[in-house]
Amino acid sequence: MEISAILHDLAQEEGLPEAAIRAAGDRRPEVVPVFLDAVERFLAADSAGREEPSPLFFIFHMLGDYREKSAYRPLARLLSIEAEELDRQLGDATTSTSHRVMAAVFDGDPRPLYEVIESEHADQFVRSRMFETLAMLVVRGELDRATVAKYLLDSFATLRPQRDSFVWHGWQSAIAMLGLSEYSALVKKAFDRGFINAWIMGFEHFRKDLERARANPDKPWFPDGDELTLFGDTIAELSAWHGFSQKYLDEMDRRARASAAMPQMETRRTVRNPFKGIGRNHPCPCGSGKKFKKCCLNRPSVEPTPPLEASRGFGQ
Repeated sequence: MEISAILHDLAQEEGLPEAAIRAAGDRRPEVVPVFLDAVERFLAADSAGREEPSPLFFIFHMLGDYREKSAYRPLARLLSIEAEELDRQLGDATTSTSHRVMAAVFDGDPRPLYEVIESEHADQFVRSRMFETLAMLVVRGELDRATVAKYLLDSFATLRPQRDSFVWHGWQSAIAMLGLSEYSALVKKAFDRGFINAWIMGFEHFRKDLERARANPDKPWFPDGDELTLFGDTIAELSAWHGFSQKYLDEMDRRARASAAMPQMETRRTVRNPFKGIGRNHPCPCGSGKKFKKCCLNRPSVEPTPPLEASRGFGQ
């Protein structure tokens, strides 16, 4: 398969473009520079240019699969763009895999991760995940523990916004993952000041995570076994996502046909999504302790209606 055809299928094909992904893997030395150029061209484009169909969702994951260290800095700049534009490109990857991809391409310098974290206009969930990337890399022995611990300490005063934002969830998560019990009082202050939304978790959850991490100092603890591992085989990983399942594609086709047959209404009712900003893999805001995708997201009364055009990042 020609490289131009690979890029076309990655951008246009419905479902998981397995043939293009495999063809790219067979020509890895040739496609990596092309993939990096695609990232750079996207970053250099204006807003109109960024609305064109793009292969970036798959490029992002494939570069992580390849452990391509030359991709580390371009991908960090990609993750720093405006939240809405990034969501259009990466979808659920912002919450599900961004940290695992960045840990897989890490080149030894934490500063690009710091820059994503400190970018106030970047997606708050990505910023949160980059804190966890730092902790993952410490546990893997790729980053100095004292250096990251000092960064976490300094972040309490420098991180913005100094109010409720999901970025603070990643901050406390990294402290818990590294078993930094000496920062417990500082984390308590963050909870008391409302930096971490009480709907998401309470200080007692931090304490439990901290204790569990201290009992397992040689591995990043998390409830799901692969949540804090390096991103793996692209096809194997993404084929498990709901958005690439045949069931989902069939449902999108059914909805499209139903919409085409439905008479057009002259007026439309504005619907507010009460779960806007809550990722499928985040704790459910109802306080059940379950992931959103395993709790309220699956309740018929609140389940969001999927878009007629299947999103590349629509869930796992």
